[in-house]
Amino acid sequence: MNEQKLVYRIPGAVWSLEFPPDAVALLTSKAQRRWWSKERVGQLYSADLTGGAVEVNVVTTLGPKSSSYASVRLDMPEVVEERAKQFEQGLHCLGFWHTHPEPVPQPSPTDIAMAADHARAAKAVFAGIVFIIVGTARPPDGIGVWVHDGTTLWRALPDV
Repeated sequence: MNEQKLVYRIPGAVWSLEFPPDAVALLTSKAQRRWWSKERVGQLYSADLTGGAVEVNVVTTLGPKSSSYASVRLDMPEVVEERAKQFEQGLHCLGFWHTHPEPVPQPSPTDIAMAADHARAAKAVFAGIVFIIVGTARPPDGIGVWVHDGTTLWRALPDV
């Protein structure tokens, strides 16, 4: 696997989202590569949200409330508790990641509704929520990156 960082950018945006090699490795290690595998979920954190390049410093894995081959539900008390602990360590939540059992992932209507709900709920704190879906193809194709601002789901494309 390529050991370089991955950089994604919304077309026209002045900022980018950077994934160092260890973050890419952790995300791709969670991919659903078997027919019996269940969707996984977690959160993304950064120590600095102010620069033109926002680096994903920490990727976590959450225990879902429920999970199946094509569905996952967040355990919201665990989400809130993890965010508080990470904030105490100087890290800010960027958003969520989860897996899909498809090579090049695309958000489902349920995914889009969930991203919109979280973005609207966090509007006072965040300009948008990062929403990652990990598919089974090798990066960058197998990592889909979007940002939801409460109104629109914006696709971030890999800088190549």
